[in-house]
Amino acid sequence: MSEQEQYKIKQEPFYQPQADEIELYEAAYQKRLPVMIKGPTGCGKSRFVEYMAWKLGKP
Repeated sequence: MSEQEQYKIKQEPFYQPQADEIELYEAAYQKRLPVMIKGPTGCGKSRFVEYMAWKLGKP
């Protein structure tokens, strides 16, 4: 197992989309555009990033 493989998320994390943030993130990812995610404590920023890492197969 490569070092990168050991950090990949193996199970789909629970994430409930609120609007079209998944499609927007995927479009930005495909065009290699930076994305700033901001919001109050506990609003789901880390959960969203974890979900997108799993969805895109990234560690």
